[in-house]
Amino acid sequence: MPVYIDPPRWPAHGTEFSHLVSDTSLDELHEAAQRIGVSRRAFDRDHYDLPRERYDDAVAAGAIPVDGKELVRVLVASGLRIPAVRRNDKVLTALRRRWDRAFGETEALARLREVLLQAWGEEHRRYHDRTHLLAVLRSLDVLTEGAAPTEVTLAAWFHDAVHLGQAGDEEASALMAEAMLPVMGFSQEVTREVGRLVRLTTDHQTSEDDDAGGLLSDADLAVLGGTPAEYAAYVRRVREEYAEVPDTYFARARLSVLGSMDPSGLYRTGKARELWGAQARENLATEIDELALGASVHAAVPDGSALLSIVGVCFVRDGKLLTVRKRDTGMFMLVGGKREEGESAEAAAVREIAEEVGLTVAPDDLELLGHFVAPAANEAQTWVDSTVFVVAPEYVDADDGARPSPQAEIEELRYLDLSPAAVETAEAALAPLVRRQVLPMLRRRDRRFWPAFTGLDGPYLLEGR
Repeated sequence: MPVYIDPPRWPAHGTEFSHLVSDTSLDELHEAAQRIGVSRRAFDRDHYDLPRERYDDAVAAGAIPVDGKELVRVLVASGLRIPAVRRNDKVLTALRRRWDRAFGETEALARLREVLLQAWGEEHRRYHDRTHLLAVLRSLDVLTEGAAPTEVTLAAWFHDAVHLGQAGDEEASALMAEAMLPVMGFSQEVTREVGRLVRLTTDHQTSEDDDAGGLLSDADLAVLGGTPAEYAAYVRRVREEYAEVPDTYFARARLSVLGSMDPSGLYRTGKARELWGAQARENLATEIDELALGASVHAAVPDGSALLSIVGVCFVRDGKLLTVRKRDTGMFMLVGGKREEGESAEAAAVREIAEEVGLTVAPDDLELLGHFVAPAANEAQTWVDSTVFVVAPEYVDADDGARPSPQAEIEELRYLDLSPAAVETAEAALAPLVRRQVLPMLRRRDRRFWPAFTGLDGPYLLEGR
């Protein structure tokens, strides 16, 4: 995958600088910078700053020269761009203005504002930070046309003021509000309501007639209905916030949290459901599949079960996976089948492709997706140990290429869209290997679902691990 560089036109430190970006992942960007010999200190969240004298080195190392507008387009499309609103100085300015506009500009209120901003800016925060606070306030603006009740706005400012990543944070935040607000002149009625609203963010369970609670909950959960790029960035930031938690425990806890959510009842207000409901359902389903993948990859074959060595091949065209159904069966699976004795996985894949769908593919057209163990689709008490390949995109996308057709025992071909809605419709007829392991792996390569984290490592791989 290429990296891109714009001309050195940005003056600083007595020279001009270029920007180096990736269209795929930060890992790729760091690797490219290392090849060029650029220090990690030159990294600025979504790009590297390269002085004029390193421009030719970068191009010689494979960076593609583009103009400034094209570089921005590439960065935005990648999902990696850190917008200006997430850079601390701009966030602080925006938050201070919002506070002063909402509550006044007295010296005492300014002190409280700075106490809260300092809390939200703690070093350990990666998601529950000032950017999240600003996003919640902006979501309240959207839901209320800029007229959120004072109690709801105050609750937004306090709802993660204490955040240590453990049970009791919401209670501590509520107690903080209840201690500070009366001192600032807020009434006991307002203070009690703010404390109640902050406590609601523990589980976001509100009654149907709780308009204030619904507003705060929906604004806090608006990120779940963001674009795939925004959601992917949110997932990475949450994982970074709990970086000390081992992968297995994090996945289990995160899966428990997501599994407890009802996608159809996630948002309480009609406007939030209209704006974010459908995308939130897709985002959650995608991430749940991603988390469940880890458990399925390490599944143990039950005692007494037979284990077959097989191959599978993914033909993906226009975001859809080719699946096949054998005669007298009801399950759809990958093109592929059992390996013959002494046969390599690549040779078996080439042979099965020809036998099942009538295509001639060379071993070089195959890219390894992974090795998986799963229950067999059509054989009782049998599991499969499968080596799965993806056919090179340039082969599948060739306009003049041959098209697969059912051969031998294959009775039906069906293209399956990778989207959660399409998969849910087809789920009952999908082989376990396809449903639980192959589909999440393919989504990692599809920018519709993980724009910033395409590649085989997935969205949870932390830098340096």
